[in-house]
Amino acid sequence: MIIPEEYEDLLINPNFAHVATVNPDGSPQVTPVWIDYDKNRNEVIVNTALGRKKSRNMKIGSYVALSIQDQEKSYRYIGIQGDVIEVTEEGARDHIDKLAMKYLGKSEYPFYSGETRLLVKIRPKYVHTMG
Repeated sequence: MIIPEEYEDLLINPNFAHVATVNPDGSPQVTPVWIDYDKNRNEVIVNTALGRKKSRNMKIGSYVALSIQDQEKSYRYIGIQGDVIEVTEEGARDHIDKLAMKYLGKSEYPFYSGETRLLVKIRPKYVHTMG
C-alpha cells in the first residue's frame, strides 16, 4: 500500500516512530525509533544495532507495525503495518549518520560505539491515518 501523499511529511520530518514487533513467544515488543522513508521504493527504513531485541525480531518476512505521530499536531498520525523485506548491514553505518542529521542536527551519530548497524526495510501492507 502506498503512503498517502498528505502524510508523507510524518515520515520525512524528524518524528519518532514506535515500531511493534513480535517476540518468539508471541508477545508484543514496542520501541521508539528513528526512521527514514524511500518514497520511490515505498519502503520505511529502520536503522538498529545487531543483537537488540527489535533486530532479533525483525527478520525477512516478519510482520511489524509502526505508529508515527506528528510532533506539532498530536492527534495527527499514520499507522503502518507491513512486512520486513530486507535486513542488511550494507550502508547502515553511513545511514545512521544521515539519521543523526535528521533527528539531532549532527553530521555523525554521537552514540556509535562500534556496534554492527543494520538497515531494516519495511514494505507497507496496510496504512491508516488520522488528523
